[in-house]
Amino acid sequence: MWQEEYLAAATPEYATAQIAVWWDIEGCQIPEGYDARWVRPSIEGELRKLGYFGPVSITAYGDHKQTSDDHLRGLSSTGVALSHTIPEVIYKRMNSDMRDWRLDNPPPATIMLISDHVEFLFAKGLVHVQQGDKYNLFLAYSFRPYKMSILVTSAEWLWESLLAVSETRRHVLRKCSERSESTGMFYCNVCFCDCQSSGDYRMHLSSDEHKQQEACIISVIRSNDQDKEYWLRKTVEKEQTFEESSSDGSWSSS
Repeated sequence: MWQEEYLAAATPEYATAQIAVWWDIEGCQIPEGYDARWVRPSIEGELRKLGYFGPVSITAYGDHKQTSDDHLRGLSSTGVALSHTIPEVIYKRMNSDMRDWRLDNPPPATIMLISDHVEFLFAKGLVHVQQGDKYNLFLAYSFRPYKMSILVTSAEWLWESLLAVSETRRHVLRKCSERSESTGMFYCNVCFCDCQSSGDYRMHLSSDEHKQQEACIISVIRSNDQDKEYWLRKTVEKEQTFEESSSDGSWSSS
């Protein structure tokens, strides 16, 4: 039977270690009416309750052309990094960035994934990471998984409960976030370039050069899919030809 949440207190080796949060903002969205400035303090507040006081970096991945200006400004003002990508490659980009981060941040360190697709898209790789390098792992998701994870986690939350912080604590938590590592940036994970402000970011994402780059990626993906479909179809045709030949006696033993 599933527990509502699984939360374990920090062990000494991880209590002050680096914490990197990888957030799929497409699947685990900011609730309607929720102030984006509360996301970071709410996450940090939950971590501190468990005894984690290390520097926290948070990166929100998604199609930020669809992210409102209020959310862009609110997240970036509290040090949340914004990484624009498109749905077709969002998890590939997250995986790639996570690998790069691990090269610079050996354990003890904590990885936190906020996504509904951890088991399907990240679990296999993370199992090997945990076995070899012993990273601490947190998960958050918008709905409870239908089966037990193969991953060893120290804490798991439902996304709504992770954000559900009382009004009386918000001011205190915001002060805590101001003392944490500032990672706010505007990054395009399609064109691989930084922007200096939300205005520059918006301008870049609407530029012809950016649109062409997105179209190029989508075209390559579709071409690869068509190639896979073509070879699958040819394989099926060969198997059907073999079966038909076998059934009419064309393939007989000498």
